[in-house]
Amino acid sequence: MALRFKAKLEFSCTASKSAAKKYPQWKEYTPLLKIASNEVIVAELPEIRKMKLGIVLLSDEELLEMNRNVLGHDFYTDILTFEIERKGTELEAELYFSLDRAQENALRYKVSLRNELARLAIHGMLHLAEYDDKTSEGKRKMREKEQEFIDMVGAGL
Repeated sequence: MALRFKAKLEFSCTASKSAAKKYPQWKEYTPLLKIASNEVIVAELPEIRKMKLGIVLLSDEELLEMNRNVLGHDFYTDILTFEIERKGTELEAELYFSLDRAQENALRYKVSLRNELARLAIHGMLHLAEYDDKTSEGKRKMREKEQEFIDMVGAGL
């Protein structure tokens, strides 16, 4: 699928040393994560003209530590989404994924790790588009949107 940029997207994807060691193929996921993120920007954030997005791949323990220290939550999670700054038509954000949790979810839901990572990127971007999954109705809407974007990204998942 060709990238459709309405916004200027400055994208980076990095991995911690421990995540990179355990998942040496992590760089292969970068193009997919960029495409999945961009699809949500185009469809759900049409007002954004310039976006700086960083995705950081971590281990379970690293993301748990972040969850505890930054949000005060003492539980494992697969993604943390942070809106750094939003000024008019510009947005800066960071998404933090647990590769361990993503791998576990992929096995649980019988999908590829690529599929699960694309879903996480989409999920984080939907949060930036102000979707909320704190209620059962919100979760349902978010899951529907995630699947819609997974279908858009499609091939190789």
